[in-house]
Parts: sequence; C-alpha cells; structure tokens
Amino acid sequence: MIRKAIQSDIIQTSKVLEEVKIDMLREGVDQWDQEYPNEMVLIQDIDKEQAFIYEEQGELVAYMALNEKCDEEYNDLNWNTSIPFLVIHRLYVKPVAQGKGISSKMIRYAEQYAVEHKYQSIRFDAFSLNETANAVYLKKGYHLVGTVNFRKGVFNCYEKAIGS
Repeated sequence: MIRKAIQSDIIQTSKVLEEVKIDMLREGVDQWDQEYPNEMVLIQDIDKEQAFIYEEQGELVAYMALNEKCDEEYNDLNWNTSIPFLVIHRLYVKPVAQGKGISSKMIRYAEQYAVEHKYQSIRFDAFSLNETANAVYLKKGYHLVGTVNFRKGVFNCYEKAIGS
C-alpha cells in the first residue's frame, strides 16, 4: 500500500534511508551520504505533505517525495514538455525488498498522481553511476534529456509525458 507519510513515519523512513545508503556504498554507488539526503530533509518532505511511503504488513519498504521543485541546473536542459511538471525526489527501496518491483509501483503511483493533478510530465535525475536505477527508468519509458553536475558527480535527467 502506498500512502502519504506522516510524522510518526520519520523513524522508519530514516532507518531505511540509512540501510539504503550503506547498501549503495557496498555496491560501489557513492550517491548519498550524511549531508544528503538526511533525516531533516525527510522531515521537511513530510511537513510539506510531499512524502509517500510503500508499506507491506505495516513495515515501511519504500519512500519518495513528489513536488514541483527542481534544481536550477534543470534550466539548462531541453525538456520535451511544458509546465506544470512533477518531480520525483529521493526514491528508495529497502535493500531486502529490492528487485521485487516496488520501485516500479512507486513510479506508477507518481504517474497516476501526475495525471490526477494535471501535470504535463514527470522529471527527475538519477546518479549516472547507479546503473540499476537508470535501467529501471529507461524500461519505464522515461527519456534521457541530458546530464547535470551535482556535488557527487554527473546525474542523468529523465522525463516522461503524462496524460494527453
């Protein structure tokens, strides 16, 4: 089940985030660290009612934030669709639950959310060295628009038109 996150979810969202960071480092993906994302970022997502979680049997398994905010680096790219657009941030799945289609369910949820809220497209970025994430996004019909540079390196930017 996917639902909006609430304040009482912060302990679980933070715990799973730390598990994901450790797992990513073990896989050689140095994308996230103590600086970003962190518990404060998750608290802000929840406070703004932009955080969504996937639960199985009452246990938090996945997390993402949805909003209209993007980094200024996005402005340098040639996006294929116009505003308004929805941006996916901080999508992560608990390591023991990865490979079971949960990220796909989260993406489908974001797409349905975009349709219901009349967005023209979904945009986001993914660390270029995170091959698994990049493969998932391409498989889901997202198009590579270009790359941007952030603190941790090169990030691929994706977009998918939504609705009509």
